Amino acid sequence: MRYYFNNIDECIYAFESAELAEKWVKEQTESNPALNIRLRELTEDEKDRHLHPEKYLPDEEKLALKRSGAFNLSRCQFLTMTELDLSKDKDALIAIVEENYQGKTLVKLRNYIRESQVFSLDNDELWQFLTVTLNVEPDKLFSMWEEAKSNY
Repeated sequence: MRYYFNNIDECIYAFESAELAEKWVKEQTESNPALNIRLRELTEDEKDRHLHPEKYLPDEEKLALKRSGAFNLSRCQFLTMTELDLSKDKDALIAIVEENYQGKTLVKLRNYIRESQVFSLDNDELWQFLTVTLNVEPDKLFSMWEEAKSNY
């Protein structure tokens, strides 16, 4: 596949060959002579950035994308994971929340752990609780999360 950038509309087009690209330009300009299509083939770096933009994101954005793309855990999966991997049952988690948080965050986290039927890594309070308060490294947390989804 060959990728081309059109300097006029600033879009990227893909063609099986250079001949097909030329044919397309010819067809477009024949049907609308006012069009001034100028294609240039993308460099390998530009092509890679176009096809794999996630590789070029800052680390913070990569982490946010990974968090938002992580599947949810059921209540049973989450509580089983924390008990088996962190040696903390629901009551221990709530006690830690009550020791380390106050105000709105305390209420939100405590109720989340007590009542939620679905747990998401995209929840900022839960993420901070697990990675900062409980000091779980993000890579370890993603691994635990996958294990919980598959086996609990």
